[in-house]
Amino acid sequence: MEKFLRIKITALFLVLSFAVTSSCPVAYGFSLPFKKNKKQKVEQKQQNTKSAIQMSAQKNAGVEYSIEDCIDIALKNDPNIKIYTTQKDIAHSQVGIAKSGYFPNITASTGFTSQQNRNSGRGGGFYNQGGSTSKSNNYYQLNLGVNQLIWDFGKTIAKINMQKYNKESVGYDLENTILNTVYNVKLAYFQALAALANQDVYERSVRINKLNYERTNALFQEGLKSKIDVVNAQVYLTDAEISLLEAQGRYDQAIINLNNAMYLTDAPQYNLKNTESFNFKRTQKPQTNNVQVSYVKKSGDKEYEQTAILTSGIEKQDILQDYKFKPLILPVNEAIEKAYENRPDLKSLMMVEKVQEESLKVIQRQYMPVIDVSAGYNYRKNSEVSNTGFNIGINMSLPTLNIMGIKYNLDQGHSYLDLAKENIELSKKNIYFEVQNNYTNMVVLQRKIPKMAEKVQQTLENFELADGRYTVGLGNFIELQQAQTNYNNAQLAFVQAVFDYNVAKEQFQKSMGVR
Repeated sequence: MEKFLRIKITALFLVLSFAVTSSCPVAYGFSLPFKKNKKQKVEQKQQNTKSAIQMSAQKNAGVEYSIEDCIDIALKNDPNIKIYTTQKDIAHSQVGIAKSGYFPNITASTGFTSQQNRNSGRGGGFYNQGGSTSKSNNYYQLNLGVNQLIWDFGKTIAKINMQKYNKESVGYDLENTILNTVYNVKLAYFQALAALANQDVYERSVRINKLNYERTNALFQEGLKSKIDVVNAQVYLTDAEISLLEAQGRYDQAIINLNNAMYLTDAPQYNLKNTESFNFKRTQKPQTNNVQVSYVKKSGDKEYEQTAILTSGIEKQDILQDYKFKPLILPVNEAIEKAYENRPDLKSLMMVEKVQEESLKVIQRQYMPVIDVSAGYNYRKNSEVSNTGFNIGINMSLPTLNIMGIKYNLDQGHSYLDLAKENIELSKKNIYFEVQNNYTNMVVLQRKIPKMAEKVQQTLENFELADGRYTVGLGNFIELQQAQTNYNNAQLAFVQAVFDYNVAKEQFQKSMGVR
């Protein structure tokens, strides 16, 4: 009868081996009805893991944000953008102030004056002897005037142009700030997606390790596996639970970083939508497929039929299921030219150069005369008479000249202009190498990702084979766990590669001045 039992078990293992090589590979665990107490203990021991997974699901049960939603929120909240917007308004006012030099200057004054004059002396008559006289002179005065600049040999024009270019420079600084804000949000968003994908991998790992433990423990109770396999299964399950908790913590930290990038202090609970280049399959609770197989078990002098329930353990659902990879194809020389055209920081430096050119013109023309026309109206009245007057004239005034001061002012103006040109040249060289480096990093990852996807598939196949070997008694538990570890590591490495590619892609686009 023992031989007959072995034949039945061998037939059972052949069924398992056939399932492993089918299109829906599974790993298997035994659940034996006559070991209910043991099973209840195992389920109680794994309750913490279930709670952790449920808490994770509840935590993400809020609103849903796309990457575009997060960018819009950041653009509204970023204080740096508000600062540069205010600076642009200030620069606009400075242009108006410079233009006011061509508007007339109006003056007006009024006043009242009271004067008391007293005369004393000696006269020849009786009444004048030792006497004095006093006289008051009170008058009211009103003066109105207007002065209009006619020509100052281009000094005011240079000042206006200088403020216009300064305004454009501040505007490009604002664009560069917006570019950096969008870039930071995208990086934080991709980091959160990567943390979520890693969390999904660890959640599947916990479920697989749990089923492996249940299967190993059931086989141990039947004398088909050793106690060390049960202990190892417990260790790997505990490690998987710890890794899941750490992954959940990293996801929480990634969400905090994303909120920081959006400057969103009172953020609601929200889910994240996949992007076109980061479209991993989200974890769902897998369906278990139960298969019943009967075999004869000997108990004392009696034989009876026992049913083993096989539960699938390996999840075919993996991160590659929905992932579609679309590389960015753009020649590097074209990317460099595009960067020279688009980079707002480079455009800002070019405007600074124009500011310095106009500033030098102001210095060169400061000793030129100023021609203006003036007109005025005067009104004066006292107790006896009133006077009015009107005047108009053309004036030319020369500034105070300091030959030594003019020389060094000109030298300083030329130096500032040279410095602006050198900053532009330095920026162009930095952009040239920055675009090339980012392009190289992106291309390497574009070539790497398909290979990483192949590795995920290969390690999954190896895991399925190891699971089948362990089930039929050809492999040991260490071999099985090593295959599972390789599979998990391949998935995590693939997630990291996709994250790195998205970062490299965004860095490449940012180096071209593209959002």
